Amino acid sequence: MIDNNIKNISPEDKWMGSFIGLAIGDQLGSLVEGKARGSFDRVTGIMKGSFWTDDTSQALCIADSLISTKTLDLHDNLERFSKWLFDGYLSCKEWGYGCGPTARTAITNFKKSGKLSPVKDQSTNGALMRLSPVPLFYSKDLKEAIVMSGESSKSTHNNTTCIDACRLYGSMIVKAVQGGDKNSILNYDSELWNDIPLEDSIDNVALGSFKEKNPPEIKGTLNISESIEAALWAFDRSSSFAEGALMAVNLGDDADTTAAIFGQLGGAFYGYDSIPNDWKLNLIDRGLIEYIAKNLYEICN
Repeated sequence: MIDNNIKNISPEDKWMGSFIGLAIGDQLGSLVEGKARGSFDRVTGIMKGSFWTDDTSQALCIADSLISTKTLDLHDNLERFSKWLFDGYLSCKEWGYGCGPTARTAITNFKKSGKLSPVKDQSTNGALMRLSPVPLFYSKDLKEAIVMSGESSKSTHNNTTCIDACRLYGSMIVKAVQGGDKNSILNYDSELWNDIPLEDSIDNVALGSFKEKNPPEIKGTLNISESIEAALWAFDRSSSFAEGALMAVNLGDDADTTAAIFGQLGGAFYGYDSIPNDWKLNLIDRGLIEYIAKNLYEICN
C-alpha cells in the first residue's frame, strides 16, 4: 500500500533523504553522545559546535567504494575504513574521529594483516549506523538488498545479531524508498525470513517489540538489538523526520548513532526536502556528503 502523503516524493528525494538523514542524525546527537537520558537539556536542533562522527565517515567510505567498484567489496571497504581511521579520510576532523571498539579492532587487524578479521563475539551497533548506502545501491531488488545489507556487516561485525539487524533494517529502507507506507514498512513480512530466519532478538523487533514499549524500556545503547528497536520506536511514534530524529537523540546514551539509524529510514520515508532547512544548512561538509550521495544515485539509475 502507498501512503497518499508520501507517494509523490521522488525516488531521488527519498534516496538523498536516507543518506543525508544518516548524517543529520549523527550530527544532531554528537554533543550529547554518552550522556544518560534526561541528564542534558533537550536537543531541539543542530547545536553550535556539533559535527558528524564515525557513523557518517564509515557510510561515506562504503558509498565511495560502491561508486568505485560498482559492487559491495568488503576488502575495499576496509581499505577505506583504514584510511579514515589512521589518516582522517572522509572525516570532518583531521583524524578518524569516534571509532567504536569493535570496528577499531577489525580495522586495526586488517591493517596489520591485509585480511578481513571481523569481530565475532560483539553485538554492537557499528554496522547498522553506516548501513544505508548498501540497501540504497541494491534497492531495485529487495531480496538482493537484504542479502547485501547483511554481508556489509561482515567487514567488522561478523555476528549473527549484527548481520540480521542489517538485513531487517535494509529491507525497511528499501520498502521506504520504493514508496511503502508505514504499515508495509513495519509489519512483519514472514516470507522474507523463511529461508534464513532472523536471530531471536532481531526477530522480536521485527515482530513489533518497539510498539509495546516506552522509555526507559526503549534505550539508545551500543547494543544493536536495542539500537534498532529505539530507532523503530522513534519512526513508528513520530509524524515527521524532525520529530523522529529528536525523539531518537533525546533517548541519550549512544544518541548520535540512534539518530543516525533513525535518519536512514526516516529520510527514506519522508524524503530529503522534509529535513529542516536549517539542519541541512548547518550540516558539516554538506557539499561533500551530497556529492557522494548523488554520485551513488546516478550510478544506480
